[in-house]
Amino acid sequence: MVSRGRAAKAVRALAPPGSTARLLVFVDSFPAEELAQWSIQDTDDDTLIFDYIAGRFEKDSKATSSAPGPAHRGGQQVGGGSSTSARDGQHPQGTAAGQHNQAALIPDTSAAYFRRVMAAQFPDSGSTSGGTGGLLGMRLRQFDLDQPLGALLPVSSAAQEAILHDSDLLNYVAVEPDGGSVRTFGQMVTNALMGWHDVQLASSETATSFKTQLLVDIPLSYALGRLGLHFRIDRNTADPSGATTKRLRPDFLCWIRNALLLKGEEKANESALQEASRELTSKMATSWRPGLLPGVSMPCMMAYAAAGNLMQFFAITESGGGGVEAWPISELLDISRPLGRIKVVHHTLHIARLLAAYAPLAPPQLSIALGGMIQSKGLGGRLLGNVMLFGDFVQKRAFEYLGQPGVVLDFSTLVELYTATGRELCANLVRLHQGAIRMEGTTLVLHLEPVGLPLDAPPADEATLKEAIRGVLLGVAALHRAGFVHRDIRWRNVVRVPELRSSGSLSTYVLIDLEHAARADCAVDCREPDFRLGSWPSEDMLESGSGRYTPASDLCLVAHLMMCIPLSQSGQHLQQALAARQVPSAEAALQHEWLSLHAA
Repeated sequence: MVSRGRAAKAVRALAPPGSTARLLVFVDSFPAEELAQWSIQDTDDDTLIFDYIAGRFEKDSKATSSAPGPAHRGGQQVGGGSSTSARDGQHPQGTAAGQHNQAALIPDTSAAYFRRVMAAQFPDSGSTSGGTGGLLGMRLRQFDLDQPLGALLPVSSAAQEAILHDSDLLNYVAVEPDGGSVRTFGQMVTNALMGWHDVQLASSETATSFKTQLLVDIPLSYALGRLGLHFRIDRNTADPSGATTKRLRPDFLCWIRNALLLKGEEKANESALQEASRELTSKMATSWRPGLLPGVSMPCMMAYAAAGNLMQFFAITESGGGGVEAWPISELLDISRPLGRIKVVHHTLHIARLLAAYAPLAPPQLSIALGGMIQSKGLGGRLLGNVMLFGDFVQKRAFEYLGQPGVVLDFSTLVELYTATGRELCANLVRLHQGAIRMEGTTLVLHLEPVGLPLDAPPADEATLKEAIRGVLLGVAALHRAGFVHRDIRWRNVVRVPELRSSGSLSTYVLIDLEHAARADCAVDCREPDFRLGSWPSEDMLESGSGRYTPASDLCLVAHLMMCIPLSQSGQHLQQALAARQVPSAEAALQHEWLSLHAA
């Protein structure tokens, strides 16, 4: 069986642009009992799950288009928004099959109607086109999401009964606007308004997550996709992310170009709403780690807290002294009622407009997302591990660590390595955060610092290359003093930490990834496949005859780093000496005239 959350995660990971919202609506239309009968499981990879869902969607779409009336699944209509839904055993009244066929011939005007909905201005936050308004200028506490959109939200006639019971819905929705032609957009809004009364939900965080996916994830994905934004949405799920992830990472996250602009905290019971609200300021309360982009203005972050059937939206802004505060930008909403649910959708679309206005201003140099995960893959797409950025550290997970190609150290010796290098107090070498290193089964888990920006490419000019090589050599020197060699020195294992500039460090570049290291006196023959790394440029850097990897071999890899751009004569001299194993140590290399702080 597959859970709704796992299916949605695969869709968000692999759906082509513009199709995410439709597939999420499709998955959401199935009751949990029917999902349990699908021939996929939560343990399957994203590709297998997505291919199955896409195949089902295509098959059902063909079946729906050839049927005399709209398809129903789990009590919910899956066809166009122009006909009523058969819910709770009540059949549509006054709608003939011929009318359904006729409606199907009308072009779907969802795209045009969506543009009308999103055309409103925010009176209290400035222009949505940027400038001093939007997420960068939002500081006024009178800002409220309960302002009109450019048009009322479209719903099908299935919502008429709910409207009869609560006429306030007419402040937010219109039944079958444009002659019932707004089908895709209208069905999505209708699904949210009608809610989950035909699905049995226990009181749990999973149940709260199910509700917010219907009201936030799906409308947000639809809106951001329609607006052409590069965005990612993720949730905490029951995967091997561990207790640390649950404790420090929000339950819902949305990034625009790696800037975390919307997040959510979810609890099982309404009594925990205040706890969810407090966590908004304690878990990843800024759009990125401030030290990564000094001098760049931090935008206001949108957020929501949900507990049981209660939900409220907040804005999180800087409060001075490095702190943050969350202030409400909506009333407390009861999502057990149609009016509360439709307000959540309405507010989510307002937030989508704010995110779209900020998108052109998002810093392009932000190469890693706070709360985001980067996967590492080997030959044949084998998943080797992942890294996740938290506020003060990076969590790294290496799957089947001792069985990975090129690993030399066992776990106890790796602990010894990090302990020894930690005593070196080198700012340019990765170290454990609060001593966190452990094995979870066969998976190695480390918490590492400092937090830096991965390099998209090697340095493009000689001055920057000098600083980077200086940082690498400082890290190598500390590692060698501790009695170990790195063995995997390459640009992907170097990060830039801008904060080091203000601390007086000689370089802002840090050498990372010590999991392929070895003792400096290790006697293994590294020409053997089990110990050779595929990233090595050649075996010439190994000790002649024995095939040992020595400290001089690390310096050969540093020489290889220097080949990324044409060098001055002094730079060429150092590069050639390192490659020829003529430099006795990393400390000696640091004394070369090319690396002098006063060199031109």
